[in-house]
Amino acid sequence: MSDTPLSSTLPDRDLFDFGVRAALGLTFAFYAGVCFNRAFAEFATVDFSRLDSHLSSQALATLAIGLYALTVACLYALRLRPIRRASGAWPSAAALLGGFLMFGLLMLDRRTDLPLAAQAAASILILAGNGSAIYVLAHLGRSFSILPESRRLVTSGPYQVVRHPLYLAEAVATLGVFIEFLSPVALLLFAMQISMQIVRIHYEENVLRETFSEYDVYAQHSWRLIPMIY
Repeated sequence: MSDTPLSSTLPDRDLFDFGVRAALGLTFAFYAGVCFNRAFAEFATVDFSRLDSHLSSQALATLAIGLYALTVACLYALRLRPIRRASGAWPSAAALLGGFLMFGLLMLDRRTDLPLAAQAAASILILAGNGSAIYVLAHLGRSFSILPESRRLVTSGPYQVVRHPLYLAEAVATLGVFIEFLSPVALLLFAMQISMQIVRIHYEENVLRETFSEYDVYAQHSWRLIPMIY
């Protein structure tokens, strides 16, 4: 068995945390601006007199993505300093791949030949997923992190039932995005992203377990990702 620790405590002055905070905070803020601009453009094309439900739901979905990205950017500015993080490069790589792999879809063309039902389902999933993610972030608050780090153990709200409700909400939204770009390449990206999220969960739980003695008790009374299933 390797003697390499699963995680490490952090020094008082952590330039790495500052760099990550600044880089990802600015990235999410920029992406939020892009989404808001796109959402307003989409709303401008909606004919409200005809109750164009698909175009309006698509615009709302884009707006929800922007609000989620803006929430994340704000939390990066306000979040607590980490107590401990996973050791090695792979845990960070898995977290970044799990969080950003689906951005590769932006290199593909959005499907324009999908049935109306599929287009509506995609918009609803994106809206529901990002709306749920914002709700989860309200409970996670300043403990938010993309990399596997520990700050404070949150067990309230949705965390009473599921240990990783944010990843569940993101998976719902990602499924909606996958439908919009439906193709073999999109399926590959979707499968890889979900796989990295599962790897990310295990690294994150190892860090939390090493930091908080009460984590095992909490884990025994909650589901990891999907209630009654996993």
